[in-house]
Amino acid sequence: MELPIRTSQQLAQTVAGCDLTPMSGIAAQLVETLSKESVDLTFLRDLIAQDPALTAAVLRWANSPIYGAARRVNTLDAAISILGLSKVRARAIALFITNAFEAPVGIDRDVFWASCMHSGGYAQWLAIAAGLNESEAWLTAMMTRLGELIIGQIDHATLLAAEEEGVSLQDRWQLERDRIGFDEGEVMAEVSRQWFFPDSMVDALHKCARPLTFMAFSPMAAVVHLAMLLAEMEDVDDQSLLALPQDVLSSLGLEVEWMAQHIPERASFTELNS
Repeated sequence: MELPIRTSQQLAQTVAGCDLTPMSGIAAQLVETLSKESVDLTFLRDLIAQDPALTAAVLRWANSPIYGAARRVNTLDAAISILGLSKVRARAIALFITNAFEAPVGIDRDVFWASCMHSGGYAQWLAIAAGLNESEAWLTAMMTRLGELIIGQIDHATLLAAEEEGVSLQDRWQLERDRIGFDEGEVMAEVSRQWFFPDSMVDALHKCARPLTFMAFSPMAAVVHLAMLLAEMEDVDDQSLLALPQDVLSSLGLEVEWMAQHIPERASFTELNS
């Protein structure tokens, strides 16, 4: 295969040839519900109940100290009531996705997945502030960096170069475009298209590395962009927040001063793996 990949059609063919777990069964049905305006709670509960591991995970999330349940949660109905249908669905899909990907040689699995969870957490917080769908933002941001793992299948040397110490997120995106032809968000957008995720998520993934360069602006892409930058920061404080791109913040009506006062703790972002 000749690199860089030149067209979207070539990217689609390349992604189709990668070692990807098909989105089928319960996972496919969950993804299908993302495109629906409303989802029946009974349908979701019965779908989750078909998978003992997923059921156990949902109950574990509901019993997390983060949600402060007054008593032990033992049923899916109670768990969904506490967590919310949209959050359960997003995290259930994410659980299937995380199980579909293995971190290759050169990637610290724990660090990588923590980064994904941190991106999702910041995206959820930013989406609430921007008036967007918080669960969709969480799932989109959580998935974005998985495109880097697909790039590793296309050209492992590019993955290793992107993971070298000192390579910033912006530099990683540019390196991917230079060597592969597409950045990880664009690659994951194609994966998501082939997995039949909603067009809004595919569009946000496609644009998230450069959210202001497209004629049709995607607020969700801007949220994911900022969330990934926040997740990359060693410490998120008043000084580091000033490094965020002001034009992207302005596009969402966000101000650094407000963010500094309300930024959540990262420790609250990792319940998926707890």
